[in-house]
Amino acid sequence: MLCLIICLVLILFSFYYCIHDCFKPKNYPPGPMWVPLLGCFIKFARLRSKHGFIYLALQELAQTYGPVLGLKLGNQKVVVISSYDLVKKTLLQDEFNNRPDGFFFRVRSFGRRRGVLFTEGAVWSQCRRFTMRHMRTFGIGQSILKEQLTLEAENLIDHLQQMSERGAVKMHTAFDVPVLNSLWFMIAGHRFSYEDQKLQKILVVVHDAFRLMDTLGGVISQMPFLRYVIPELSGYNELMRILENLWSFVDEEIKIHEAELFNYQPRDLIDAFLLEISKNYENEDTTFNRENLLILCLDLFLAGSKTTTDTLATTFLFLSLNPKWLKTLQAELDSVVGRSRAPTEDDLPSLPITEAFLAEVQRYLILAPLGVPHRAAKDVFLNGYLIPKDTTVLFDFHSVHNDKAYWDQPDEFRPQRFLDEQGQFCRSNYSIPFGLGKRRCLGEQLARSSLFLFFTYVVHYFDIEISTEHGKPDLKGYDGFTLSPKPYYLKLARRLERGDDRHVTRAST
Repeated sequence: MLCLIICLVLILFSFYYCIHDCFKPKNYPPGPMWVPLLGCFIKFARLRSKHGFIYLALQELAQTYGPVLGLKLGNQKVVVISSYDLVKKTLLQDEFNNRPDGFFFRVRSFGRRRGVLFTEGAVWSQCRRFTMRHMRTFGIGQSILKEQLTLEAENLIDHLQQMSERGAVKMHTAFDVPVLNSLWFMIAGHRFSYEDQKLQKILVVVHDAFRLMDTLGGVISQMPFLRYVIPELSGYNELMRILENLWSFVDEEIKIHEAELFNYQPRDLIDAFLLEISKNYENEDTTFNRENLLILCLDLFLAGSKTTTDTLATTFLFLSLNPKWLKTLQAELDSVVGRSRAPTEDDLPSLPITEAFLAEVQRYLILAPLGVPHRAAKDVFLNGYLIPKDTTVLFDFHSVHNDKAYWDQPDEFRPQRFLDEQGQFCRSNYSIPFGLGKRRCLGEQLARSSLFLFFTYVVHYFDIEISTEHGKPDLKGYDGFTLSPKPYYLKLARRLERGDDRHVTRAST
């Protein structure tokens, strides 16, 4: 009898939960119908399969339900915000500056909230201030960073020259090492060689990580119980393999610094953080602990390099498909820089076409269409709709950069939209590739400098064409946390320099 009563109670409770789980909060933004446990995940998954990309699936839903789209994916309430006006408005509101706090966002940091990418409040503000202060100390805004970027650009040209002499060059990963080195020099005080096998292995892991998980953390984030039921199919096993490799890579670097740290003279960001740990060792609530250092380095390693490398790789893929732009850019560089020296950042104001081209690249070839997810810090109304506390909020940056209210013929690649009547570069307020507000990308200055210098060096020193042996590149990349370029190969031919001197004038190392 007791068993029967327990069973009836469980059935009634399950029935109540299923009914309650289908109800949307009052004034919740419009969206597809919810079903128990899954929400509207099935419809979302079907649209993603149809389009091949998450942001396109969400845009089809936004066309039906409006620019403030309300979803429930598994156990996650998700609101997607589109159009320039709404995205700008919400990015600048403190209520939308928190980060999601689910299984995926904690498992990467040992079940806690660590680092700078997916934290908020005191932990985030202290980590961000510390990172910004010491990245300026060890490079950003200083001549040492310009020297480091120049060194990396010169080594990149030498590396591409060596690869081109062997045949077609694998371009989708060509910028991994120089971009990472420019960042790692400030974080860990050293750079990697192109032949470093340990680095090459971890770079493969990084690319796997960005393809495995999407902006929302994948199905394992929406239905974390699946890791117990189908750990392989849900991606949980692969996720843990990736994380263990990344943790190990960063942990080894920290151990080296711990063994060599002395005299209280920090050489890089890791040293500076370790010194803060030693000062706060008696404070149990301090942000400065070893776990937080590891995850901070991981955040900077992943977010600080992946988007720039993929932007460069995709830009040259686009150039190979549109060779007229290559000739235009080379002509401007030749007229301003000449053929006897390499480009420098000081040339940037005199290269309006190049600057406009890169600005249009970041608008047209947007590789992070949904950015990094946010979370509502409290119940907040937007356009008359209630966005409940703890709702995950996604911003459709692709819609921002294709908003017809602000962009004339946004489907066309037109760098001239960033030039004024005198042919000078004119930055647009409607282009926000690095975000807005308190969560604006903290590595923006480094990213802009790296993008300009590595791009102009390659354009200045090489002609490029598609490798017929490997076929025409596909501009549509892999879907994931960002849009990663698919493998492609180009033939690089060294351009003649003044006096037929084919050697890059190298700076002192």
